[in-house]
Amino acid sequence: MDREALAQAQADFCGIFGHPRRVLILWALDERELSVGEISQATHDTLQNTSRHLHRMKDKGILTARRQGQTVYYRIIDPEVLRHCHRLMTTRESTVAQDRQLTSRTHEEGDTP
Repeated sequence: MDREALAQAQADFCGIFGHPRRVLILWALDERELSVGEISQATHDTLQNTSRHLHRMKDKGILTARRQGQTVYYRIIDPEVLRHCHRLMTTRESTVAQDRQLTSRTHEEGDTP
């Protein structure tokens, strides 16, 4: 895979985390598999919207599904995905805190950016 294709694949994969509902779905699936209805309730979303997000996440290889009768259950394929999501948020929070400290010090010294 060339660099452009690899970059596109990574951007597509990371784009999954760009919607708050999909992050809520990941959090809901953190500890166990859930049915579409259970995920819909946990994320306070409609079945239709939940199903749409689940299909997209499954297509990107983040989730897998199994059918039991008429019920479809989803789970995270690789739990590392959720840990990476948490790590990104922790890194972001740390960066924001550092920026605030720097801005605060700059204002205290009388300099304005």
